[in-house]
Formats: sequence, structure tokens, C-alpha cells
Amino acid sequence: MSRKKTFTEKLNAFIFGAPHPNGNKPSSARHLEEKVDELLTLLKSQPALDELVTQVRKLAKTQFKTNTLQESQVTQQQETIASLQKSLEQLEKQQLEMGRQHQQAVEAAQVDLLSSLLPVLDSLDAAFDTGRRQVLKLQLDPPVRRAVIAWLDGVRLARLRLMGVLEAHQITPIPAVGQSFDPNCHVAVAVKSDHSAPAGTIIAEDRRGYATSTKVLRFAEVVVARPE
Repeated sequence: MSRKKTFTEKLNAFIFGAPHPNGNKPSSARHLEEKVDELLTLLKSQPALDELVTQVRKLAKTQFKTNTLQESQVTQQQETIASLQKSLEQLEKQQLEMGRQHQQAVEAAQVDLLSSLLPVLDSLDAAFDTGRRQVLKLQLDPPVRRAVIAWLDGVRLARLRLMGVLEAHQITPIPAVGQSFDPNCHVAVAVKSDHSAPAGTIIAEDRRGYATSTKVLRFAEVVVARPE
């Protein structure tokens, strides 16, 4: 007993063709008429329509699932991209912060190193001032005098070179004599009466102070005029 063909099988046979009963190839016009009649007959039956509706619904469900899956994949990809962008921004911020901290550490080390040179500069200043006073006060033989002056020139040049190194790193002396006392950069080691200067004016400097544009490296030790 032969099995009854389903609508899908009949439709496939209609679309893809089936062997002609007598094995001969039909004429084009006659074949077209037969195909049309076959399709009309196929679509008129209620079971065929029901099966067609079922197939369309299945196809619609399959397409819906496919669309939903694609939308889910797109959403997941967008979330992944957003997460990667956020991670990249955080990494860039960390790199900038590390670079800033490294630069600050380098600058702090440089300042510490240069600060250690201040006592050397103090010694050169003291040696130059002492030598100059001796030259002015003592009666020295011409050869000795020339030798002392040559030595003082050497001290002066060494001091200038050292000052050049400090200034290249924005380290400069703190103004003192003639300035008003400023506790932010001056330390009063003594007060004296001085009729020629207003009260609170610095009249002498015991030890020179130095500072950068943002930080005091060493406070200037000064003598301040006191009020009468």
C-alpha cells in the first residue's frame, strides 16, 4: 500500500519536478498548463492549507529565534567593546598617574641632590668673602697678593658654575637684605635697632636661603630691624 504524500512532498515535487508518466518530455505550453493546474489543486485542499500555515509559522519562529540570537550577540559584542574601552581608559589613567609619580620622584631626587650642594656653596661664599677682606686689610708682597687674587678668582668661578647648575634647575637665592621679613621664607636669628630701616625690615643675612618656584629648600637666616 503506497504512503500518501504530504503537502511538503507534493510542493517539493511541484517545484523541483517529477518524472513524466510516459517518460517523454512534455511540450512547454502543455507542461506549463499542467503545472498551474497542479498548483491550484494543491492549494485548494484544506489539509494543504493547514500544512502551509504550519510551515509558515515554523519558519516565522525559526526566523524570530535567529533574529533574537543575532540581537543578543550584537548586544553582547557592544557590552564587550564598552568594557574594553573602559579598561583601556583606566589603563591610560594609570599610566599617566605612574608617569606623573615617576616625574615627581625624579624631580624630588634632583632637588635633594642639589640641596646637598648648598653647604658647598656656603663654603665658597665664606672663602671668597674672607679672602677678599684679607687682601684689602693686609699688606702683602706683590707676588703673594697676585697669588691670593688668582685663588679668589678660582673660587669665584667655581661659585658661578655651581650657581649656574642650581639656576638651571630653577633654584635661586631668597631675597633678604632690604626686604620685609616674611616668615614663609625667612627665619629671624636676631633683632637690632636700626634708625635707617623701618621695623620688620631685614638688615643683615647670616645664612642665605634658597628656593624653587614652588618650594623653600632652606630658609634664609636674617637679622631684622626692631621698632624703637
